[in-house]
Amino acid sequence: MQEITTFKRSGVLSAALCLIFALANVSSVSAQSFCPNENIFLSENFGTGIGTNSSTDVINVLHSPLAPNVWLNDGYYRIINNAQQRGDWHDAPDHTTADTDGKMLVVNGIAETFYTKIITNGVTGFNPGTYGTNLFLMNTQILGAYNCGAEQILPTITFQIEYSTTASGNNWIALQTVTANSVPQTLTPVWVSLGGVFNLPVAAQRFRLNLSDGTMAGCGNDFAIDDIKFVGCPEGGPLPVQFLSISAAQKGSGVSLNWSTASEYNNKYFSVEKSVDGSNWYNIAQVNGSGNSNTIIKYNAYDAKPVAGFNYYRIKQVDIDGKFDYSSIVKVKITVEKTGVSVLTNPFVNNITVDFLSNSNQAVNVRLTDISGKMIATEKWQVAKGSTRLTLNKVSAIQRGMYILTITDNNNEVIYNNKLVKQ
Repeated sequence: MQEITTFKRSGVLSAALCLIFALANVSSVSAQSFCPNENIFLSENFGTGIGTNSSTDVINVLHSPLAPNVWLNDGYYRIINNAQQRGDWHDAPDHTTADTDGKMLVVNGIAETFYTKIITNGVTGFNPGTYGTNLFLMNTQILGAYNCGAEQILPTITFQIEYSTTASGNNWIALQTVTANSVPQTLTPVWVSLGGVFNLPVAAQRFRLNLSDGTMAGCGNDFAIDDIKFVGCPEGGPLPVQFLSISAAQKGSGVSLNWSTASEYNNKYFSVEKSVDGSNWYNIAQVNGSGNSNTIIKYNAYDAKPVAGFNYYRIKQVDIDGKFDYSSIVKVKITVEKTGVSVLTNPFVNNITVDFLSNSNQAVNVRLTDISGKMIATEKWQVAKGSTRLTLNKVSAIQRGMYILTITDNNNEVIYNNKLVKQ
């Protein structure tokens, strides 16, 4: 029996700014919300059109007007409707899919702050609370199109958030500075989501968002940016984890658990918990979370020792700041009609560990042979009713390679026969 359920989540997001680093398909919809019921204070999509133009928000890199056969060189930028401003760059439209001839900021990067934007909210200003900023970035270099060798470099973007308690002047107070992971080259155009949430501790009149490229000029530091957004998050920011599903099913002598997330923020790890009565729970596995992501990520765990009858499972999701929530419960009914066998060490090094799930006490014969049929090790094991774990220890000195493990019952019927690899 198998049940599938979705998760519900509540809680307060950590005050620290956390970067989101995740791949998004080039057809992503830019109108999707960054946090629940967000208030948008800045939405920059760089407009539309077929020509090139400059922007006063782009600094320290030079505007390069589009001309026939003029490529975009180090330290220059264009705001244009196609990323392919050099022959080995992606032929790709902007990220804002609702636009016709939508534009993006395309940069042949140098180690410099390249974008700065002052964000205001009229005379109201900004109250203390949670805010967020994000953008979409494409590494414009086609993977393998230009062989940079050991000189290959990748764009690395830093977000710097500052605020001011006055409506004018240069009295900026640094709030947070965080650097994202380097953005890889790809065979096809891929937009990467970068951004995060942070807490403003006091009332402010202005924010200033600075974007910097931490990589020097050279082969590979080429990127496009689109859909820069700065928002207020009245409900405390993005939900830490958006779960899609969880499932559990018998596999061999155990139970395989699978779950997936659509997005994660500040997610440290998952604790897989089990119960045999639906009331008393204990941990059987811990799986690291992905921290921050907005693509589908799949996870799995394995219960090597289920009991006959119902086994109940739930996932405890734990944030970086220690807050946690529980999933709904799934259950699996284990019916032991024949002996189930699972090998836990394949490939193996020093020993071979085997789990059994049996409906009776029984003796089994274990044989390990090489691929020619030569006997390497043999033992007779006593398997108890229910779950049993046994280990074949006579294998640490054998040569690396392929072997066959065969297990038979007292009637000489094969209950397990499979190839194993010695490392």
